[in-house]
Amino acid sequence: MGGGNLREADLEIQCLRNKTDVKDYLRLVQKAFGQEVGVCDLAKKLIDHHPEMTLDNFFVVKHEGRMVSTINLIPVTWSIGDVKLKVAEMGHVATLPEYRGRGLIQKLVLKFLKTVAQQNFDLAVIEGIPYFYRQFGYDYALPLLEETRIRLDQIPNSKSNVRIRLFTAKDIAEAMKLLEVSQRKFYVHSVRSKAVWEMQEKTHIASDPEPFQEYAVEEGGRLKGYFRFRENSKEKELLLTEISEVDQLEAQAIADFLKEYGLKKGLTTLSANISYVEPFIEHLVSLGATKRLPTYAWQVRITDYLKIFQKLKPLLESRLANSMYRTLTETLDFNFRRFTIRLNLQGGKIVDIQRLETGERSPIGLNPVVFVQLLMGHKSREELELAVPDMRIAVSHRHLVDVLFPKLPSYIHSAY
Repeated sequence: MGGGNLREADLEIQCLRNKTDVKDYLRLVQKAFGQEVGVCDLAKKLIDHHPEMTLDNFFVVKHEGRMVSTINLIPVTWSIGDVKLKVAEMGHVATLPEYRGRGLIQKLVLKFLKTVAQQNFDLAVIEGIPYFYRQFGYDYALPLLEETRIRLDQIPNSKSNVRIRLFTAKDIAEAMKLLEVSQRKFYVHSVRSKAVWEMQEKTHIASDPEPFQEYAVEEGGRLKGYFRFRENSKEKELLLTEISEVDQLEAQAIADFLKEYGLKKGLTTLSANISYVEPFIEHLVSLGATKRLPTYAWQVRITDYLKIFQKLKPLLESRLANSMYRTLTETLDFNFRRFTIRLNLQGGKIVDIQRLETGERSPIGLNPVVFVQLLMGHKSREELELAVPDMRIAVSHRHLVDVLFPKLPSYIHSAY
């Protein structure tokens, strides 16, 4: 089929309904993604094993009864400063080659966002291709695809009493605690439930399509850490995809293990696809590893601005209490140009939050899309003002905005 529009009367947007739909959906995903390894396995995992997803989470377009385009909604939980938010991640965005350029994904995204609002999700997020999702109010707001690379032969041999063994389902309870400890250094991070841990251990597939291997770090019979990796034989790489907090001796032992494993498999490079603020990355850099800069970013959309301020009220009050504004009494208007979020502060406490359907000038002038970068601690107020002319904060309120929305490190571990 060539370009041009499709007749609306011949199109149907629906969710998956039965086993026949599932088979058609998997064929669509396979054909749309072509040679990408494991994509169908990940889609099947979400259908068969995800503890919260149902067929209602999979949206498709049918043209004259044929399934031609799809996206899905993956429910996850993120934590922002210990405030848990309900997040809808968009996955498996795919259209058959002969139907591309017809606006089908736009139709599905609008269906997705309508569902997000109806089901009271706080944020909509996607890893996604560049630029496309800006038309739907998404902006780049969290680090993604941080990569640190080192040749395996650069890693020195070391001897250690640290024991490394295969991870088992019995390790999940302790590993959950280790992950939570590691995540404390991140302002925004994902929350992985026990059910998702068990799903990942059963399938050995996380949010990456290809299966991972998982090992436990043990000292004195006690679980001290864990790490996950997978092989990329085509590029001769060993890909480290997750690791818990480690000390120097543990880092040395893990690096030595990965070196030995990789060399036996004929691989040449270790690529650590984890946060740059992890101690293991500091160890690799000390050995001569290099970081890829600049990185990519998660694309994030705020569903309801009033609701997000209401949910973050305890966090904002805590920041005021630990600053010079602990007794502040003032009406703060966050002017989002088309509307305003008004915070009424008395003695450092937020006593009322309202949304006003006006964009009257105020000391805090914000770009409603770019604001998500400030909210997530991805960029500072100063960085955004320098880059975005319609982010304009009066001198009198700059420090206060810095206190309420500081720049902080974040990272999203796989949550499905």
